Amino acid sequence: MSFNLNDASFGGGATVFNNGNTGKVENVRMSVLKKSSTDPDNAPDYKLIMTDVTGGQVNQGFYYHKNNEMYDEKRNKDLETWLVSRVLSATKAVLPAEFEFPNFDTSKDALDFLFKTIKENCDDKMVNAYVTYGTTNKPSQYLGLRYFNFVESVDTPANMTRLKPSNTDQMDKVTADAPQTGTQAPTATKGW
Repeated sequence: MSFNLNDASFGGGATVFNNGNTGKVENVRMSVLKKSSTDPDNAPDYKLIMTDVTGGQVNQGFYYHKNNEMYDEKRNKDLETWLVSRVLSATKAVLPAEFEFPNFDTSKDALDFLFKTIKENCDDKMVNAYVTYGTTNKPSQYLGLRYFNFVESVDTPANMTRLKPSNTDQMDKVTADAPQTGTQAPTATKGW
């Protein structure tokens, strides 16, 4: 076997979601992966995956809610409600507006129902997604789904969309600072 490392087809390259651009991305396929028994223990319980027209993907992991001992009861309840509402917005993007959701006693039951509903209804539907490089308070070097207002039905009228820039969106990719002037670049040691 031969390995021509100069051949452009070697290594294949990567397809980047929306070419690494932030903002609203139209005509995206949404899919769901549920944690399997072969996944590591710390893997998310569900992954919501967005795939653009070129095959580039971005995903968001969702974990079942667990109370954080450092937070008070109100903060824990808020976090649990926000988690369910995020998944509910993704579910609404693939269902008819008149769909009536059942009530649940636990967020785990609600999440299981919502992700199952997305999985059963997303195959033939496209959505619009909103991606950023995190927020201005917590920038990321990776493109990802915005926390709230990150997905909508593809047929949402332009005057009704919630997928618009906000003042907290990090719209530019974070880059490393340039080396300080006067610093010396590392050199290889003998024996290398």
